[in-house]
Amino acid sequence: MSSHPFDALTLDNGAQLIFTPCPGTKEASLTDSVATLKQAGTDMLLTLMFDKEMVANNAESLPNVCAENDICWIQLPILDDAAPNEVFEAAWQTHKDEILELVSQKGTIAVHCKGGTGRTGLVIGLIMLAHGIPADKVIAEVQNIRPKALKNPVQVAYFNSYA
Repeated sequence: MSSHPFDALTLDNGAQLIFTPCPGTKEASLTDSVATLKQAGTDMLLTLMFDKEMVANNAESLPNVCAENDICWIQLPILDDAAPNEVFEAAWQTHKDEILELVSQKGTIAVHCKGGTGRTGLVIGLIMLAHGIPADKVIAEVQNIRPKALKNPVQVAYFNSYA
């Protein structure tokens, strides 16, 4: 089994937020990628891709593979290099309490876009803000793991609108 790349950020309460590229797009298959994330303790996987992008990356079976691995799968789609729109907003409002509850229970949430940096860094930042972590600390911790995260001007403006 090939290993899937990821980096984990551990919050003060012990919860973990995992930055990862789209499962199945690196050296490991989609199934092996999800198994690697499960071994890392993943309870929930947040997919930041729209269906069309998932199909283009051969990840359309991700919801089923997550279910087979007892991982809660949630789609919070954002266009690449864009600020979240009303589709993300609606999904975020629907799932925000569930996400924050898992963080408060010291769970592990893996977050992915295509490469695991831009959209991923933004959403991990939003989770940290919603958990009560100050914006400057969020930016420092996210960029410590992904130096290019939270640099896109439209995504930074969106992040700052929440801070």
